[in-house]
Amino acid sequence: MRLDHVSVTVGDLERALAFYRDLLALPVLGVGEEEGYPLPPGAGAARARFRFADIDMGAGQLLELLQYLAPRGVPLRQRVWDPGSGHVAVRVQGLDRLLERLEAAGFPPRFPPTRLTDVPPWWQGARVVYVTDPDGVTVELVERPEAPAVTADARSAAGPPPRARRRASARAARRRRRSPPRRRTGARSAPPRGTGTTPRPP
Repeated sequence: MRLDHVSVTVGDLERALAFYRDLLALPVLGVGEEEGYPLPPGAGAARARFRFADIDMGAGQLLELLQYLAPRGVPLRQRVWDPGSGHVAVRVQGLDRLLERLEAAGFPPRFPPTRLTDVPPWWQGARVVYVTDPDGVTVELVERPEAPAVTADARSAAGPPPRARRRASARAARRRRRSPPRRRTGARSAPPRGTGTTPRPP
């Protein structure tokens, strides 16, 4: 089991796309409009009707932006410490350049980027910062440290990976099984002691 998608309800789909697609540079898979599931009495409409945009977050996971046309909702006041609230975290590269672009567009960070140090290994060295999208949703930007480059000398010293070594051993074993036994040539081996065939010293 793994995460499939996260959905965020927005007030204006084009405004949300200007943030996620244009500023964060996230690829959009599709945009459309649908009439969805039946609504309970008193909801203001018989069925939900909404516009959507599916954003590719990588590894088959989506961020789904929904703008409800019917019924109409009201904006929420979202605070990260309230139960039931949440945030969307996006892994980025070039965090400082991205923050400059966001700030120029009117989306300043809530605090300067923080580098995580006294944390579990899977967070070690990451830089994180919070920004707010046009509908008040908290978006965390995460810049992970780059993995160290492996030089050719280091790869040579390490030798082939275990799988390659196992394949080479298997090939050698097959060659040994297919090869006929070798016949001895040249001088015969000396017979064992005590057989009387080796001259005694005078």
